Amino acid sequence: MHFYLFAEGFTQALRTILLVYLILTFMFTVYSIARMYWCAHVGSDVKGGKERMRSLRKEGRFVQMPVYSMEEMAKEKHKRDVRIVFFPADKPRDKRFVIVLPGGGYARVCARHEGYPVAAELNKMGVNAFVLEYRAGRDCAPFGPMEDLGIALRFIQDNTDKFDVVMEDYGLIGFSAGGNVAGIFSSHKFGYLDYQVPRPGILVLGYPWTCVNDWLSHPYWNIWIGLLGVWLSNRGSYHMFGLRHIKKGRQMLDVQKYIEDDYPKTFMFSGSWDVLVPASRHADVFDEALTKAGVEHKYEKYFGVPHGIGLGKRTKAQGWLERAVEYWG
Repeated sequence: MHFYLFAEGFTQALRTILLVYLILTFMFTVYSIARMYWCAHVGSDVKGGKERMRSLRKEGRFVQMPVYSMEEMAKEKHKRDVRIVFFPADKPRDKRFVIVLPGGGYARVCARHEGYPVAAELNKMGVNAFVLEYRAGRDCAPFGPMEDLGIALRFIQDNTDKFDVVMEDYGLIGFSAGGNVAGIFSSHKFGYLDYQVPRPGILVLGYPWTCVNDWLSHPYWNIWIGLLGVWLSNRGSYHMFGLRHIKKGRQMLDVQKYIEDDYPKTFMFSGSWDVLVPASRHADVFDEALTKAGVEHKYEKYFGVPHGIGLGKRTKAQGWLERAVEYWG
């Protein structure tokens, strides 16, 4: 009695199994990406961010400005689009502030989904916020986004009276590639020490890109998601370091390599259904590194939650920002 699958021989059976595997995993990947975009659409509250900006404009309190001087922008045109958007709280609980760093894989900056809505929500909690639109895509350069963050903080430091904020115990909130920026900047190398600004009081990372997404180092059961992850990590390294230094660049963007004993306390969240920056290859690895280094931190992982959810409204991650602010103290 022959098993039907092997009726035409073992080789043909393997081909059939491989074909079924490729079709099913491809369908699952397409579904996962479509679901990610839907959850990002309903969870990021783009409308809330727009309404807050409209309200600030109406009150004459909307501030959007470049962080580099006219001379610097004239010398390097890639710095012309680097700017901060200030969201002052109506009734600030204190004078501390948070800088929000949207994601975008270093190819772009997703400020509409992961910047303005988050700043607007922070305002509701009495927290002053800035959104940094850093260099990305063709404008990017080796550790350029980290430089943009350092110059932005120095600009705020020079204008604390104007913004009515203090530099002590400020926070950084970074999503995806923005989490990579915030994570490296919070360390001794390529970070705050280079810009004569204080260390962040807290680091908040949303589904952060923290480590090398290499096929051999982090095997995938789904080949399509694996290829997608490898492509995204190489794309980010390409934009920052160029084609010739992609491999070296990926290694230099491993955030856990920069953790020191005095690394700021960290609040981090990620979803188990993240096909772009899988938690098991990024947030989980970073959580282990923080634990090993003895850094105070809190890690929340939500079952079934995808990438790019921003505020995470109407998902299992809803309320993460409130919990992060409470953890900040």
